[in-house]
Amino acid sequence: MKCLSNLAKQGRTIIFSIHQPRYSIFKLFDTVTLLSEGEMLYHGQVKNLLNYFSQQGYSCEPHDNPADFVIDVLIDAKEYSVKMEKLKLAYEKSSMHQHVMKLRKQQFIDESFGIRTGRKSVKPTISLWKEFYYVCLRTLKNTFRNPSLILSQIVVSIILGLLVGLVFFDLKKTTDPGVQNRLGVIFV
Repeated sequence: MKCLSNLAKQGRTIIFSIHQPRYSIFKLFDTVTLLSEGEMLYHGQVKNLLNYFSQQGYSCEPHDNPADFVIDVLIDAKEYSVKMEKLKLAYEKSSMHQHVMKLRKQQFIDESFGIRTGRKSVKPTISLWKEFYYVCLRTLKNTFRNPSLILSQIVVSIILGLLVGLVFFDLKKTTDPGVQNRLGVIFV
């Protein structure tokens, strides 16, 4: 998580789904999006999360994990649909939602009129051949780290070779069945 946090501080966008993070992980987040049944119930900074929920009538105990508190609020079985509708409507009226909708509308207008927003096209940072090279190198390292894997692959290859050899040993030299059988061994 600290690695992802460092990448985010370098300007990278990190998106992932997490269920019930412990507090030490949760405090590393900058922005959080809460969804329930496909509806967005909150999108904003983590530091504003507890204040937002307290405004909606759900207060967190001082020593509770905020992530656990929010999950408890969202999955409480009592009056689930009423609570979700209330939170959904509250979020739709919030300034956070208005800000997100304004950004989405502006992006839609920009894309509709072909306005470039200064975003550059993303190019791969590494060539296909280098990628292939590193994948092969990693596979070789993993193979040589496990000698029993090499031995098992050699044994399986020898056994399969012997089986195919026995099945197609001493084929008739006639035209029709012999050619068919020889073609069959090619595809094995």
